[in-house]
Amino acid sequence: MRLLLLAALLAGAVPTPPPAAAAPAVAAAPPVAVAPSAGATAAAPAPDRLAEVERHLREHHARTRAPGFAYAVVHRDRVVAQATWGLDGNGEPVTGATPFVLGSVAKSFTALAVMQLVEAGRVELDAPAQAYLPWFRLADPAASARITVRHLLTHTSGIPDVAAHGLTDRYDNSPDGLARSVRDLAAVEPAGEPGESHRYSDANYMIAGALVAAVSGRSFGAYLRTEVLDPLGMRGATTDAEADALGGLPAGHRYWFGRPWPFDTPFDTSGVPYGFLAASLEDMTRYAAAHLGHGEKPVLSAKGFAELHTGQATMGPRGAYGLGWRDSVLSGADTRIVWHAGGTPDSFSHLLLIPGEELAVVVLANAYGVAMDGPLTSAAFNAARILLGAAPVAEEEDPLLVWTRRGLLLVSGALLAALAWNVARAARRHPGRHALAATVAWVAGCAALAVAVGWGLPAAFEGARLRQVLLFAADIGHTIVAVIVLAAATAVARLAGAARTRRSPGPGR
Repeated sequence: MRLLLLAALLAGAVPTPPPAAAAPAVAAAPPVAVAPSAGATAAAPAPDRLAEVERHLREHHARTRAPGFAYAVVHRDRVVAQATWGLDGNGEPVTGATPFVLGSVAKSFTALAVMQLVEAGRVELDAPAQAYLPWFRLADPAASARITVRHLLTHTSGIPDVAAHGLTDRYDNSPDGLARSVRDLAAVEPAGEPGESHRYSDANYMIAGALVAAVSGRSFGAYLRTEVLDPLGMRGATTDAEADALGGLPAGHRYWFGRPWPFDTPFDTSGVPYGFLAASLEDMTRYAAAHLGHGEKPVLSAKGFAELHTGQATMGPRGAYGLGWRDSVLSGADTRIVWHAGGTPDSFSHLLLIPGEELAVVVLANAYGVAMDGPLTSAAFNAARILLGAAPVAEEEDPLLVWTRRGLLLVSGALLAALAWNVARAARRHPGRHALAATVAWVAGCAALAVAVGWGLPAAFEGARLRQVLLFAADIGHTIVAVIVLAAATAVARLAGAARTRRSPGPGR
């Protein structure tokens, strides 16, 4: 669903004081953070702060070059500020009804669906997932049996990120696509013990979505539609490929060297529980109001919402993960926030709650690239800072990825020069004293470079593969492909030169 670096980038965006050394990774019976009492209503933001939010986000939109952008500020059950700028992937102006793919913000919907079943008495958070999905298996049967529903929702199941296994971003719209993705986890080895530590993995919510389908007897998308989206008035949300075809979900954009270019990925029904749900700004303001305790219709109790929002799995100094939400302290404002951001290959979203102020910020953009994750994610954080009277914090492209991109361009240039030199050398049929040894060295060096760049470099990002890099960091991915092609061409040119040298008549013949 995302490049494997994404979770770390998102989690590190809001530093918080480190937890006590004795704090457990997962609280089996977590305390519930209670929303403000009925008599303690927070005041709406002052007009000058709302104006400052819009000014800052206009600058943000220009700086990130996202073709389409939408934002809203929600106070209790009322939208107090919103705007849409730019164009969608069809060249039409973005409006409040324009759908965006939500990325990992979809996880909060899946957690809400599970919690509805918990409150209905049909699911227990601390029961094994196999109680509801008997066919669910990992490569370690014993570990599989110990994974609970809570472990899934807090990313403490021990399941690694499975993008490198080809189990996410599959664009599978068949009726059994989600179940097949979960069944394919049978080949995945756990990376840790259930409950041991927080380890972000889309697989957890893939399983949770299949669990909702199994318990409800409906597809995950159908359950979400009837039990969450329709009651909240989210009629523009898209949960399957058929709805996408009817609604015409516009194409998004991928960043190439800091600039967005159109990129239209197909809808992925099998990925809806962890990232491919689509919704508009109007839909998301209704969803935000529900999480502030003011939805059109009650879809969960106040206690249930509070449990979703409460951090249960510690993430080191970065706060804690609740059930589909991150629970942190906003740096620079010293205020608790509950949030989740998400990116697909061509779209970005961020939903941030400020429970103590009964405020929410929604940000949507139709462009994404993992190097731009920091700048894109900063929009909602900075809007919240401004609303709380704090100064915004500037974010730049990820420097590691920027320098990786530059390094690959330099390597590509060097290989291009080497290719030209070897082609010219072959044309001259220059024998050389050590032609065979030099040719072997050239070919071995080119092969080693291709393997290091094509396999080793993606693997350095927590085990990713070239496919994920091509999806989420297209400029880096295609530069890697260029290096591989140039390395192969250089090796072939060297071998061709050696072959022509061997066929050339020697002196005195």
